Parts: sequence; structure tokens; C-alpha cells
Amino acid sequence: MAKTYAAFYLPPEEKEVKLPDQKNVDRTANSLSGTLKKLSEIKSLVDVKEMARNIDLQSTTEFTQRYAVGALTKIINGEPVTNKTMLDSLFNTYAPALNAGLAQTGFNSLVEMRNAVQAGNGQVNVANFVQGFSNGLSIVQSVAEKTDYSKYGEEIPIDVVDKITSTYQRNVATQKDVKTPDKKEYIDQLNPVEYCLFCHVQNKNAEYWAINDIYHKILDCLNKKIPLICRLGKNIYENCIIKYFNPQITTTYDFYFEIRFEYDFQYGINSFENENGVRVLNANPNNKTLKNAFAKEVYMGIIKA
Repeated sequence: MAKTYAAFYLPPEEKEVKLPDQKNVDRTANSLSGTLKKLSEIKSLVDVKEMARNIDLQSTTEFTQRYAVGALTKIINGEPVTNKTMLDSLFNTYAPALNAGLAQTGFNSLVEMRNAVQAGNGQVNVANFVQGFSNGLSIVQSVAEKTDYSKYGEEIPIDVVDKITSTYQRNVATQKDVKTPDKKEYIDQLNPVEYCLFCHVQNKNAEYWAINDIYHKILDCLNKKIPLICRLGKNIYENCIIKYFNPQITTTYDFYFEIRFEYDFQYGINSFENENGVRVLNANPNNKTLKNAFAKEVYMGIIKA
């Protein structure tokens, strides 16, 4: 797995396992079964109940599902789909499934497919379309069900690190402090260590939403004081709290920011090193399997310290 020199790992969002609404599944299955009776060669190629189940699981609302099934019914009947709500419900909601089965349908792009569906006039091979859509739904659902949410979370790779600074501080005890027993433990230990990184994240596609997405995810961790992981080379720092974040978006191809985070130095005694030479500092005893961070490294980034 190719890795940049540095990266942040964001805690995963809690995901709720979605269960199919049997009422919607039965309604969709009955509707499709009735339509497919006229085309027995297609009915033998797809599992209508499984298709109806996947349609329900991958829809956002019952409203969009009804319109998408309506569009699908028109396609099976060889009719043009001119209703914009039907088209949007099918192509926006089920774009991943349509894209996954695109090659089987005989189209080169979803735009080409949408235009053919809208025009009708025999431009859609119904058997190929239904089979491709059904297989695409199965592929998307299979991937969703196999997703491993036990890994630490999403990786934000840092392509270039201009500079790294670290600050260590200790409070010096005064006579007044010594007279206060409950302050002695705090005074005897180092303050949290502060790391400051000057970073660049490349945005090869030059799409502003990609930069904006990273910007808001880091900002959310700052606002909510959410601990994250920072990897610098083969050193991994757990339980880091972002203290300062200064993004500078000067071009859509490059996202530059200064970020400071703190970790508690006293947890350094719990550091450990794995078989690949990856050293974990400030280790969280409840998190020993960082699958992203422990992947085999082939560093591609640049450090200019």
C-alpha cells in the first residue's frame, strides 16, 4: 500500500445497519413481477425479490423509491421516461448500481444511458438493462455489507510536509505551589507536548468540494475536541487533540494548512513498536489494531524540514 509521509486518521462515524422495509420490498417485487410477466426471458435472469430488497436498502426515502420503480416499469415496458422526477429518482439515487452494471447494459456512460431512457424508441435493450441494473444493485449491496468498520477510520494523507516543530514545557514550581499538595502531581510532570505541522494536500482533480470536505472534517475535530491519530513517517501519535488550525486555500490544486495538536507526554511510557518498525506513541490501550496506519509502507510524500 503506497503511503504519503504523514497522515491524519479520523475516528469512524457510527453507522447504523439498515434493514429493509418489508412493505416496500413486497410492493416493489409485486410491481416488477407483474411487469416482467410479459418478458419471461428477463424474469428468468433476475431474482425479483432480491432486486426489490436491494432497491429498498439503497433508497433514501419511500418517495424516491416509488418514482424510481415507476421509471423502471416504463423502461421494461419499452416506454420513454419523460418525467424528470422519475429520471432523477432512478439515476441520482441508484447511480452507483447503474454505474456498476454499466458495461452489461451496453452504454458508455450514465449520461448516454439517461438520454436513451428518456428518448425510448427502442434505444434501450430491456433485457440487458434489467440484468445489468440487478447485478449492479447486488454488487453495491455486497460491498456495503462487507465494509469493515472496525478499522480506525478515514485517512487524510498529507502529501508534503514543509516543516515540523515540537514544543515541550514544564511548569516550574513556586513556593506558593509547593504549599498546595494537590498541585504537586501536575507540577512534577511535563505539560502536553505540542506538535506543529505545515502541510500540503494535493487535489489532483481540482474539485473544490474535495478540499472543502477535508477542511470541514478537520474543523469538526477541532470544535468537538475529538481525539485523532497522526502519523509522521513511522511514528504514530494516538489521542491527539487539535489545538490550532489555519487553512489557506490559494489554488484548487493545493490545500495548504498549519495545524497544531497536543498529546500527553506521560503516555509515552506505553509506546510500542510493531514488526514493521512502526512506533506508536501516546498509545490508547483500547485501540491496538490500526489497520490503516499499520499497512506496509512505501513512502511517496516529501518532507522539507
